[in-house]
Amino acid sequence: MASPTTVKNGSSYGTVSGGEYPAPSHGDPKWVASLKAITGAAPVSSERLDVAKMIFITLVCAGHFVEPFYKVGNKPTQVFMHVIYGFHVPAFVLISGYVSGDLNAQRRRALIGGIVVPFLALHVLYSVAYTKLFCEGDHVEFHVDVDEFHGTSLVPPQRPKCELVNHWSLVDPKTGTWDGWDGWTFAYPFAQLWYLVSLVTKRVWRPFALEMRYTLLVHLVLGVLVGYTTIGRFLSLHRSCVHMPYFLCGFLMKKHACFFPEARGFLAKTFSTFLLAVIFLTALTATYGYDLNVEYWFQSDPHDAVYGENWGYGAVFQLALYAWTFFAMTVVFALVPEPTSIGVSYPGHDDDGGETAGLISSAASKDPQGKKSKAVRRVGRYGKERDQTRFATRAYLRLAKWGSRTLYPFVLHIAIFMLLAKYTDWYEMTWHVDGADGEVTARFVLTLIMAVVTVVFLSLKPVTFLFKWLLEPSLGFLYSPETQKC
Repeated sequence: MASPTTVKNGSSYGTVSGGEYPAPSHGDPKWVASLKAITGAAPVSSERLDVAKMIFITLVCAGHFVEPFYKVGNKPTQVFMHVIYGFHVPAFVLISGYVSGDLNAQRRRALIGGIVVPFLALHVLYSVAYTKLFCEGDHVEFHVDVDEFHGTSLVPPQRPKCELVNHWSLVDPKTGTWDGWDGWTFAYPFAQLWYLVSLVTKRVWRPFALEMRYTLLVHLVLGVLVGYTTIGRFLSLHRSCVHMPYFLCGFLMKKHACFFPEARGFLAKTFSTFLLAVIFLTALTATYGYDLNVEYWFQSDPHDAVYGENWGYGAVFQLALYAWTFFAMTVVFALVPEPTSIGVSYPGHDDDGGETAGLISSAASKDPQGKKSKAVRRVGRYGKERDQTRFATRAYLRLAKWGSRTLYPFVLHIAIFMLLAKYTDWYEMTWHVDGADGEVTARFVLTLIMAVVTVVFLSLKPVTFLFKWLLEPSLGFLYSPETQKC
């Protein structure tokens, strides 16, 4: 997810290395130059990317938290999931491609310490915990509640093995449960950890992909055809293949110094808001008119497993998903403003060459007596909350700061979800109450609020400090002294 890891740049937060806009691209193909001229696409600031990441990680958490209500047939939940799954994961992948760089020695070490090692550790921890909590114990062997909604086939005499809520398990009982090291596998990542494995795959494959002509077209074709294979969720290869066009698109956007333009002016903002309403109305139609499965958006399984007897049309459906996700991303990114658009100020400061993001002027300035003085530098590229006079600008920068720490809520919110399912009655109604009941809808709304609070909490500095040893471990002792000089 944007790579949930962030590239530190000397300022307090950020995603784009160096903290500045990428350098303007020269020699763009004519169609790229024309598209940039027509749409106004330009480089994106790190703050805008971080605000977008904060929005998307909140939607990721919300989607997981409310999915139990979708599993029992709650229609408002289904509408919400159709809306968010149409863009939030592809947008994260695209941002990951945008902020990725060449795999030099420093970035290879960052990939090991920030992605590979956390995945290995978390996969074991989550799988063992999930097995002990939901696949073993008395709650699996005995359950005496009998209700009219589920009847005798689903609940008594026991709840299905490994289901943390009704109709939903985070693991495959055959491949995902802990059964000792002799039967252990890392080939099927636990729950949301698929993204970390997929991110490594895309980062490693990207240099090879860029060797190809028409690489976006080639990978769109591969993403369409992979559904006719049986790769499935093994090492997240299916998703990696399907998502590769988004990743490459993000990288090429940075290469050509452009990004989804924001909506500027009243008419542009009104039109973008109208298109957002169209997305919502489409989700309403998909839910109440056709009862389409949300699982279509997951893009993780073969066409025959997703579309059933219509599997032969899987290529057409996948192309439609690509078209819709790019449309939805364009709309959503248009509504995320640049910091300067909402009035974030960047007062200049003199310094001694410490934490800087570049000279305000490349030429030496003169003092009032006409003598040359040291060049003025701006301290950091990011606006500081303390320098802002308006609540809106301070809130914007606070969201950006939280958005630079998305790794933490991304991997930790599932732990909170599991604890809620195990030790509270928050999701107990999924075993006893019909999804059409208003009580389920009310719980869905409250769960959305809880998801927002959870993401904010997991983005706070004390939390990131507490888990930094696990998610951003210091592994210098593993690397050879020669490579550490790079």
